[in-house]
Amino acid sequence: MANECEIGLTQIVSYLSNELDSTEHDELQAHFDSGCPSCQVQLDTLSALAVEPEPPSHHLQAQPLLDTRMAAPIGVRGGAVLTRRRVYEAESKVCIDIDQHEIEPGRSTVEGQVLIRGGDLDDLEGVIVSLCHDDVSVVEGTVDMLGDFTIMDVPSGNYDLMMTVGNLEVAIRGIEI
Repeated sequence: MANECEIGLTQIVSYLSNELDSTEHDELQAHFDSGCPSCQVQLDTLSALAVEPEPPSHHLQAQPLLDTRMAAPIGVRGGAVLTRRRVYEAESKVCIDIDQHEIEPGRSTVEGQVLIRGGDLDDLEGVIVSLCHDDVSVVEGTVDMLGDFTIMDVPSGNYDLMMTVGNLEVAIRGIEI
């Protein structure tokens, strides 16, 4: 005569969700370890469906700390290029240092560095830094292993700089290039 298992689906879900007290958990663990085929099928099915919840993202608005604009001489006979350095900080967690170099009228190169307080540079490598207009990416750069990025040939205009580092979404609104 077949022996039916009395462990219900609700108990298995509670076990997998860590919602049982230690005594109930240990009793179910001992039952599962005994090799009950009915429970093993349910455990395998539910475990395959389990998805780790993503940590909530945090939206950070970076604020300006420094903004300089100066003409830097090039060559011996004249001509100057516009350079501009800006530093932004988001809630004392993320610092973004941006240097803008005008390569020709209406076009600039934007170089920068991203630092995360208490973070690891490995978290930054490969992060996409986007200059967006109306929430659409216009030009992008990729952060390297030192936190540096370069965005080449940026047309003049007003942009929002956007990046996502782990669960931090960082935005700088209204950057004039």
